[in-house]
Order: sequence, then C-alpha cells, then structure tokens
Amino acid sequence: MTETEKKFWPEDTVFIVYLITVSLIITLFHRDVEHWWVYVLTHSVSAGLVIVWVRFASAGRNTVIRTLRYWYIPIVLGFFYEQIDDIIVIIHARYLDPYVYNFELALLGFHPSVVMERISTPLVTEFMNVGYHSYYWIGPVLGLSLYLKKDYIPFRRTLFSILIAFFISYLGFIIFPVVGPRYELAHLYDSPLTGYAVTRLQQFIMASGDIMGGAMPSSHVAVALVVLLCAWTYRKRMALVFTPLVVTLAVSTVYNRYHYVSDVIAGIMVGLAAFYFGKWVYRETPMGGAVES
Repeated sequence: MTETEKKFWPEDTVFIVYLITVSLIITLFHRDVEHWWVYVLTHSVSAGLVIVWVRFASAGRNTVIRTLRYWYIPIVLGFFYEQIDDIIVIIHARYLDPYVYNFELALLGFHPSVVMERISTPLVTEFMNVGYHSYYWIGPVLGLSLYLKKDYIPFRRTLFSILIAFFISYLGFIIFPVVGPRYELAHLYDSPLTGYAVTRLQQFIMASGDIMGGAMPSSHVAVALVVLLCAWTYRKRMALVFTPLVVTLAVSTVYNRYHYVSDVIAGIMVGLAAFYFGKWVYRETPMGGAVES
C-alpha cells in the first residue's frame, strides 16, 4: 500500500480532533455567542467532510486529487483561523492582557515594546517587517521543495508539526485571549511605526486579516520555529537563509507591538513541542526512512 492509499494520516486525525474540540468548546461556553450553533455546525460538518474526503482521495488516481490529498489542509486552514475571531472570548468574556503586561512589568520593570520604540526608525522598522513577513512564505517554500522532490514523508512530518503548532495556538487564543501591546499599551507609544514597502504591506495584512485576541501564544513564532527546525532537518541550505529571518521575526513581534515577550516565549515552547512531537509520530528508522507511530 502506498502512502497516498493509506486512508488516514496523522495530519488528518489532528485536523479532525481540532474541529471536534472547537465544536465542544462552543457548545459548552456559547452563552454570549450569537448564532453559536452555526459555528458548531460548521466545525462538525467540516470534520465529517474531512473523513469523506480522505476516503475518497485515498482511492483516487487523478493527479489533481492526489496533489490535493497532500495540500487540502493548508488550503482551508485560513478559514478556520478567521472563525476564531467570533468566539475568542467565549470562555472569559474579556481579554486577559493585564495579567500579561503587569507580570512583565513586575518582572522586568518596563514594557519591552515601549522601550524598543527608542530604536525605531523607518529603516529599522522595514528590517523588522522583512523578518516578520517571512512567516507567510518560508513554510510554503519548504513545503514545495519537499513535495516537488517527492520527499513525501518529510513533507507530511513538516505539515503535521506545523498543524500541531497552529492548533495549540488557536486553542490557546480561546483559553487565554490576549490582544497585544498595540491595543493595550497604545497610550504609551509616542508615534506609530513607519517604514517602506514591506512595512506598508505587512500593516495592510494585519489590518485586513488579523484577529483580535490571537496573541498568546505567538503562532507566528511557533510555526516559524517549526519550519526552521524542519528546514535544518531536511534542507540545510534553505535553513541558513531562514535562520536570520526567523530570529528577526521573533524580535519583530515585540518591536511591532503585536506581542508581549511572554507570547514569544510561549510560542517558542509550542514550536519546540510541535516539532518534537512530529519527530516522534514520524520517527526515523536507522535506514533514514520514516514510519508512522
């Protein structure tokens, strides 16, 4: 039996588990969510559709179907990210930023993003946003490299680890909703950050597609770290390019006022856990191949 013909892969399973988990959370804590049943229905039906799709695609021989078998989750993932925006305070009914910034203030004696404003210039801001923006393309670049060279198990291990990082982050947003310094500490900044082309593009993306409350943990840091570690595992030359970008990305999340330092540390922890869990699920054999757990 080929890899494609195996019906359920770990990444399919974790996707279904995530959809069911969100459905249960909404069912239990829906008191302030208008039309809450629509979200439950959306996630529940989607879980069922994934099961149907996997069974259908696993038996398919069509090239397009076989390609979508590997890529369908990245294609639809953004939709479920946006769904969180309407349910993010479903448990607490408020954002929990004061717990984070008061903790950091007590520990450090200052707000890191406010202090970093001292070094802000258009050039520094542009540099930071080049790193931050790399989040959107380093994963696809690594994934395409693995897929096009038919490194299917490395591709799937990378995707699985990325999904673990995403889904832990998404659930973290709901369990501990935080909007970030750009909203909660806005009164402490002297001026907005300005840069050039990449900065304007990134600010447009954040204004158009970001969700309120999706800061703890930093999914940008978690996912970027997973991609970097997988690149060091499978594409070392690519990893040399990714490393300074990911380091800059982690710093820029605070510099750009999107995240507290605590969010970044939590993102690093989630990224490491996701990477090593993926390594365990797709554990390597002595011959250099891989088997599923």
